[in-house]
Amino acid sequence: MQLTAALPPPPKDTEEVQRVEHTRLRRRLLYSCYETDLDAMIRRAVGNVRSDAWKPLDLTANPYLSIWQQTAVLYDSAPAVAGSEAVAAAMVEAGAWSLMQRVQRDTLGLREMLVRVAVDEGGTVTIRPVFPDMVQVEVAPGDPSRPVKVKEWLRDPELGWVRHVYDIGNSAAPYYAAFTASGEDVSEQVLGQSFSGDAYPFRLANGTPILPWVVYHAAQTATVFDPYTMREVVEGSLMLGVYLTFFGHVLRDSSWPQRYVIGARVLGADVVDGQGNVLAGRREVVTDPATLLELELDPTYTGQPLVGQWSASADPAKMLEAISMYERRVLTLAGIQAPEVTRQDADIRSGYSLAVSREQVRTLQRVYEPQFRRGDLQTIAIVATLLNRATGTAYPESPADYRITYTGLPKSSAERLGELAEIKARTEAGLLGPISAYIELNPGTPYPEAFSAVVSARLEQSAVDEAVAAQLAPSLPVVEPDPSE
Repeated sequence: MQLTAALPPPPKDTEEVQRVEHTRLRRRLLYSCYETDLDAMIRRAVGNVRSDAWKPLDLTANPYLSIWQQTAVLYDSAPAVAGSEAVAAAMVEAGAWSLMQRVQRDTLGLREMLVRVAVDEGGTVTIRPVFPDMVQVEVAPGDPSRPVKVKEWLRDPELGWVRHVYDIGNSAAPYYAAFTASGEDVSEQVLGQSFSGDAYPFRLANGTPILPWVVYHAAQTATVFDPYTMREVVEGSLMLGVYLTFFGHVLRDSSWPQRYVIGARVLGADVVDGQGNVLAGRREVVTDPATLLELELDPTYTGQPLVGQWSASADPAKMLEAISMYERRVLTLAGIQAPEVTRQDADIRSGYSLAVSREQVRTLQRVYEPQFRRGDLQTIAIVATLLNRATGTAYPESPADYRITYTGLPKSSAERLGELAEIKARTEAGLLGPISAYIELNPGTPYPEAFSAVVSARLEQSAVDEAVAAQLAPSLPVVEPDPSE
């Protein structure tokens, strides 16, 4: 993942360098490889001497990972794809929806993720996630949502870092090529041939060149990358590691009364060399609440020897409670409201193990769903297009030809009953029509399909009512009219 191994050459643009470096910091947090970053932050905060005294580092709490891991639930159940059963099956065979569980988490954490789609001659689909710090993207003028050039760093076993470039900026002369870090064209050696002009392989049925790439966004913005949003949560997660490391130091070394002695010496505190000579200025002894120190009178002291103690320098319980409050603040910065965060355990010792409520997760899911639906439909359309070119099929090639429905986090029985009761009350009050009610219960359903479903249900209910009435009619008593009335 290029987190600790050799990295590709840095960009030449200063802003691009900053984007790449900050994105890699986020990646290290998401993949629990941030020990070096935490150590550097502690040293900046308290200096080298105190930092060494605090160790080992505490990596047990990582809100930046837990937040996105808990909220990335859109693909916990595979979504349903309509438009082409064959293309939907190809997505499943490629493991797309299992892969998208991690892609969604990383998209939320990094703000963007890219997916590279490939189809071989036999029709096997491959979907490869790519981190945004490994690519540079150029977009069409005036349309930041439409990439026209992607440059990706890949490591070649013989040439080292090679940049693969896909360019459709000039639709009359698209190309796919590979270049070394020095700019040498090595397309023949790396790709097997040149893919320029008419040889460019990624095209729609009408010949229009496309990029085999999809950019997933955590939020729609006016730029292709949004690397610094929620930077406060990144810094807060690292700072939480600082506080927990200090908490561990306090718990180990400062949570009991500190004892002292005047006019006496601790036996065994002198440090000697290999010949038994006492080293001047060096005295050390291991202390612990369970140890008993043996003392002797100091012959150089003329007063009365005195042994005493200072109270413990810190209260670990109160310190951990304060750290838990800080973590709640970090979650709030990420958009998780404090009332929606509950402790998994009432014990204060687990106070920094926080869980996001199901309703809050579902709310965030509704926020993220439109962005991922847009990316997924583009991915499905590209898969269909490349399958058509590779195998000669004629699947629809536009995102508008497909529809995707997400299951997401399933609702409990009580939640479903509550939702039905609310929708029923709104319908009976005339505030909601039956078709709109159907769409609310089945998010993502197009209006015509919802209309057909409601009409079908009404016709079915009407037919059942008529059949029941016809069956009961012979057994009903005949009431003769009263002549006197």
